[in-house]
Amino acid sequence: MARELKASELRWRCPDEWLQGASTAEIEPSRGIIGQDRAVRALGFGLAVDSLGFNVFVTGLTGTGRMTAIELHLRPLAGQGKVPDDLLFVYNFARPEQPRLLRLAAGRGVVLRDQMEKLLRDLASSLPGMFDGDEFQRRLELAVEDLKARQQELIKGFEHRVREAGFTLVQVQVGSVTRPEILPTVEDRPVTLDKLQSLAEEGKVDRERAAELERGHGKLSEELQRVYHEVMTLREEMVARAENLRRSTVEPILKQALGAVAREVAEPRAGGYLDDVLADMLDHLDLFVTKDGDDSDPLLRYRVNVVVDNGATPGRPVVIETEPSHGNLFGTVEAKVGPNLHSTSDHMRIRAGSLLRANGGFLVVNAFDALSEAGVWPALKRALRYRRVVIRPRDILFAISGQALQPDPVEIDVKVVMIGDRALYDLLHEMDEEFRKIFKVLCDFDSEMPNGREQVADFLALMAKIVRDEGLPHLDRSGMAALVEEAVRLAHNRKRISARFSDAADILREAAFLARRRDGDQVTAEHVRAALRERRDRHSLPEDKLSEMMLDDVLVIASAGSTVGQINGLAVYDLGYHAFGLPGRVTARVGLGREGVISVEREARMSGSTHDKGVLILTGFLRGTFASEAPLSMSASIAFEQSYGGVDGDSASSTEVYAILSALSGVPLRQDLAVTGSVDQNGRIQAIGGVNEKVEGFFALCSRRGLSGTQGVVIPEANVADLQLDPEVVTAVESGRFHLWAVARVEDGIGLLTGVPAGERGPDGSFPPDTVLGRCATRLAEMAEQLRRYGSGAER
Repeated sequence: MARELKASELRWRCPDEWLQGASTAEIEPSRGIIGQDRAVRALGFGLAVDSLGFNVFVTGLTGTGRMTAIELHLRPLAGQGKVPDDLLFVYNFARPEQPRLLRLAAGRGVVLRDQMEKLLRDLASSLPGMFDGDEFQRRLELAVEDLKARQQELIKGFEHRVREAGFTLVQVQVGSVTRPEILPTVEDRPVTLDKLQSLAEEGKVDRERAAELERGHGKLSEELQRVYHEVMTLREEMVARAENLRRSTVEPILKQALGAVAREVAEPRAGGYLDDVLADMLDHLDLFVTKDGDDSDPLLRYRVNVVVDNGATPGRPVVIETEPSHGNLFGTVEAKVGPNLHSTSDHMRIRAGSLLRANGGFLVVNAFDALSEAGVWPALKRALRYRRVVIRPRDILFAISGQALQPDPVEIDVKVVMIGDRALYDLLHEMDEEFRKIFKVLCDFDSEMPNGREQVADFLALMAKIVRDEGLPHLDRSGMAALVEEAVRLAHNRKRISARFSDAADILREAAFLARRRDGDQVTAEHVRAALRERRDRHSLPEDKLSEMMLDDVLVIASAGSTVGQINGLAVYDLGYHAFGLPGRVTARVGLGREGVISVEREARMSGSTHDKGVLILTGFLRGTFASEAPLSMSASIAFEQSYGGVDGDSASSTEVYAILSALSGVPLRQDLAVTGSVDQNGRIQAIGGVNEKVEGFFALCSRRGLSGTQGVVIPEANVADLQLDPEVVTAVESGRFHLWAVARVEDGIGLLTGVPAGERGPDGSFPPDTVLGRCATRLAEMAEQLRRYGSGAER
């Protein structure tokens, strides 16, 4: 039978002996993670193992201490490890489109960069003056003196032969270029061959003389080509000698300067690069004498780009990436867009991402953020699978010019800690085969922890830490007890405490604010309860609107009297930021037919799959109870009246059973009671969720209408351990103005709701006729006979 609950069963109260000290001022603040032993062990294992693929996926609800646990574990691990190398990109003298990666010991990269900058400044200021100096010019003059003399001799000899033959050597401007040309001389004036021909035709020049000049012009033109070639050869040799002189002059200086750089850097791995710099500088000395006026940097090829500097890193780096876009995570190559939208770049525009900054250490990233960014998830899997990062520019910037750089890939050794929830982990584990290979360690943070003396002490130690860290007023003993009791309510079970400590901490902060506003020096239980009331008031506008509609009978909910086939069910409305319970009217009508139970919501496609399953289960209960010897000959419709949204869940299935039994038997149901609970096919009443919100919802409606002393709520016996009701409800139960009953079977509930015994089967398998189930069986037999007669009549 139904069991009426005592007030002591409605709310768990924190034992006074579990509270340490007079206030949180006497409690030692927490220094670690509480209530997450399983997750802490998994996290420690995942961060310590170095094998491939043992990255960590952390799951759990927000506020359970995931990030705090990660930081506490990473801090000592980071200090223990070796500091990773600096990463640099330098110009690739052999393949300019593929910048070269250089790894140097931590802190040496900046030294190399700064030393190279100093060297370039010194060379840019000293070399031009050196080449323009009198000493170098004298040596240059001596080096090419014989070539110049030979050049002059060739030119003067040729000019003499030209004059002897009656010609003149002139320079002709062709566009921006001048070239030598041989012209015949007539009356001491040079003329062109065409002009010479005209003069001959006019008789001003002897025709034989003109023909002789034309023949001589051809021979001299051939000789001019030979002389011009020899002069250019000599000029090239002069340039080569001048270049060799510059090289021989500068090479000792460069070797000494680059040697000094190497000594300052003190890193053998920089030696090869510096050798390449020396060779390239000797081949491109003209870069140091480039005239001003050009916006480009002529010495860019010798500059060093330090993309990762670990000089100040105390151990293994820890990087928490809060915005894991593709560029932020993997790096990018920035573009320089010219006036004609021509995009170019260079090795100095390469930028490292967080994967490279975390190389040799740990990277923490949010899974939802990484999956929502275009292209990030596939690239991250490749990077972790092959242990290397490929930096690429944004394609759109180089779509026109196609001059994108391809920097050397960077080999990485990084442990990734990804934070998400269990649903995402399960989805990735099932759908993405590669995910299983690269995230082999699951670290699952629970949303609750056991409720015991030790756990309460840990919880209060954490609250004490928050109080000290944020300078809040301390909790007194009553405040501590109230906060612990609210944490139990948040866990929805007296045997558990919510591990979403951020929720409890927010209640503490709000209560501390109220205490200060009321000039209190400590946070008391009244401050905690006031904070909860004000929070509910801020969020409860939708709840209040619906309640007012019930009070105005716009939504018809009875809280007194009795009615056949009608009962008050209970539903929870969860808005995310606020959950509340309200009653709903459930009705049932029964008639002749063989359709069984028809759910109006299901027929209207307004119900979820769980609700539909509940209807099928209650149909099974009815079939097992009344159709063991004859078919269930009825058509029953059940409906959630004035429900215009979707209906889901099976917590109203017992309510629907009671309504159908009332409609069948004709026995009215009490309207001053509300009912919740699911039912199985054997008639057992099973636990449901949101029991506190449901009880408080019906109590609030009855309280606003006026408590009659008979009103109450019927809940499953299995939910008694979940009760953590508002003190106002507990007080009303203590005074006998409100009631709660727990039932374990349908028979218990129907007896309470009707005041008529449910009935038990006798030796002959039938129910007593004066019971609810007996009246239902009699009515079903009558309906079956009516159907049989109707069917026989139809056949005739």
